Amino acid sequence: MSKLGQDLIQAMTEAVAIAKGESDPKTYRVHRFVSPEVDVRAARRVLGMTQEEFAPVLGVSPSGLRKWEQGVRQPNGAARTLIRVIEREPEAVKRALSNG
Repeated sequence: MSKLGQDLIQAMTEAVAIAKGESDPKTYRVHRFVSPEVDVRAARRVLGMTQEEFAPVLGVSPSGLRKWEQGVRQPNGAARTLIRVIEREPEAVKRALSNG
């Protein structure tokens, strides 16, 4: 089992103990999953799209997309997940977005 999997199981075990009143939440460390940063500009370029074309695919405005590309902000949620998919499987995303 991966380290992340072990950490998730431990966190859930601790959460159940706390919810049952069997444990003090102050005695546990905080578990946070931080996904790696994504390269929005590279993902857009892999798909061969302009900012104006790519922004609606991610559900953001072109100005929001520019902030991501400039590193002012980072996407989260579904947009971040889609960018990670583009990084790993760009051809699948191209097929999914095609009109053919």
